[in-house]
Amino acid sequence: MLTVYQIDDQALLQGDAPHAREAPTKGHLQVLIAPPTVPAGHAARWVTALHPVIDTKTYGNPGTGSWEVIEDHRKDTLWLGHGKPYVLGEDADGKAYDGLGPVPEWLYAEEPPAPEPTLAELRAAKQAAATAKRWEVMTGGITLQTGVRVGTSIDDQNRITSVVANAALAGLQDTDEVDFKAETGWVRVTVADVKQIAGAIGQFVQACYTAERVHHDAIAALPDDRAAIEGYDVSAGWPESGGEA
Repeated sequence: MLTVYQIDDQALLQGDAPHAREAPTKGHLQVLIAPPTVPAGHAARWVTALHPVIDTKTYGNPGTGSWEVIEDHRKDTLWLGHGKPYVLGEDADGKAYDGLGPVPEWLYAEEPPAPEPTLAELRAAKQAAATAKRWEVMTGGITLQTGVRVGTSIDDQNRITSVVANAALAGLQDTDEVDFKAETGWVRVTVADVKQIAGAIGQFVQACYTAERVHHDAIAALPDDRAAIEGYDVSAGWPESGGEA
């Protein structure tokens, strides 16, 4: 019986340590020389001038080659840049890497940090933050003078507008009462009250958009100074959530 060590088409050692197999004869892509210890993150590769098919009889015999231990990054995530993971073997501007050997200089073992944003990108991000704040305030609801809390989400606005628009079609007068579901619970209000609520919401929404525009204009007028743009506060200057209805 022979002790053989199996390799693959890339001449890489297969199996787990000690890698040895007993066989009556040496088969295809089998080596008779014991491999060295392979540390974690590495692979052993058989280096020889012989061809595994043309030189089948002598391939892997003592004196026909040697083992080398190389870095093995085939299970690692490598990066071309921030947010750009590399797929092993793919072409990247005429270069490719199969995960074996040292990581080339054009790849990164850790994801690089995002590039510093330009001043234009900073302004755009700050304006986007103001828009997000407007949405948060605008859809956060308002409290009427009666203490009733009314939702101001898009669905809430559409629902109240629908009540007002359909009141006349339903033959309702301003003095007629309807059931109204506020955030604080069910209330009985007149059609005139619903119209006032709709008006209060409309004014509140418009005030939110006006505040957003003020922020956008102020951000656009900031000097070309990174600290000034980053330090601009978008949390101030928004309308209170108390209504007048």
